[in-house]
Amino acid sequence: MPRDRVCRRLALIFVRVAVRCGWGMPGSQVRVLVVTTFDTPVGEGAGEAFRWIRRRVMDAPIPVPGLCPDHPAVLGGAPGVWLLTTGMGAANAAASVTALAMSGILDLRWAYILVAGIAGIAPDRGTLGAPVWTDHAVSGSLAHELDAREMPAEWPHGFVPLGARRPGEQPLLHVGGEAFALNRRLCRTARDVTRDVPLADDRAAEASRARYPEPAARQAPSILTGATLSSDTFWSGRLLSDRARRWVTQYTDGRGEYTTTQMEDNAILTAVGRARGLLDPNRVAILRCGAHFDQAPPDCDPASAFDDRSGWTIAAENAYRVGSAFADHVVENWTDWRDGVPEYAAAKVGA
Repeated sequence: MPRDRVCRRLALIFVRVAVRCGWGMPGSQVRVLVVTTFDTPVGEGAGEAFRWIRRRVMDAPIPVPGLCPDHPAVLGGAPGVWLLTTGMGAANAAASVTALAMSGILDLRWAYILVAGIAGIAPDRGTLGAPVWTDHAVSGSLAHELDAREMPAEWPHGFVPLGARRPGEQPLLHVGGEAFALNRRLCRTARDVTRDVPLADDRAAEASRARYPEPAARQAPSILTGATLSSDTFWSGRLLSDRARRWVTQYTDGRGEYTTTQMEDNAILTAVGRARGLLDPNRVAILRCGAHFDQAPPDCDPASAFDDRSGWTIAAENAYRVGSAFADHVVENWTDWRDGVPEYAAAKVGA
């Protein structure tokens, strides 16, 4: 390619980025960075990203070196709101967030980071389609493990904290990223400002939840707060759910109550923490919606839980509805949010 054409192309790219990012324009920083992890064809309904792209007309892609090959650009177009799709799993999530932060393409120092996606949900805590604002994120993968067929009979499960000798002992080895307590004010305020969002539901989800005896599982979706367990393994089962509950309780000193499970959140939080100064860990909100229960119904083949996608579409829809309402609130009330999370009285919200 001739040198002058290369120079013109680089100049056009620079101008486009400068205009989109508002470099040099006071008050024009990104206000909300929405983070999704995967997408599917629109007809399948379960994708996390396409609702943001289509409904908010996010049609201004800016390629960023280091992003997932399936999602190589960050998307803009909605005032103050940008979208990053990381790819599934911890490695993709951490690499993509780090690549965007280190690229300098977007000024994210003041941005609120909204992770909006689907998850497994414990039937004693919530139901299909239920949006859960996350207060604690715990890694379920940083552990020793014995096969359950070989573990001592008195052990409740085969997972042992790093450096310990048996379940329940305190870990002696800390590698970073084991547990995060998210900004409590942000979590509480996010729930307050979205509490009246109408939630999607359908007959397939109703039929699925009716097969569970737990009252929380049988109810229609409502907005909750709870802790999440991160693991690259798509696990399922009553005994593993009990392990998740015990693990979260231990790693949060009893302050977190296991509610959802997913792959990426601890990786995202680790990447944000290491990009301090470019991203603000106190401005991270995680919204996970129940797409499937973390175990099969009683008297059913345990492996059947892997095939049940009856809640995936309404979970993705509610992640968008609730997440979008939060993003809009932040953007429209930026003077309240710019310098930190405001403390809204519940009665004031929506007035």
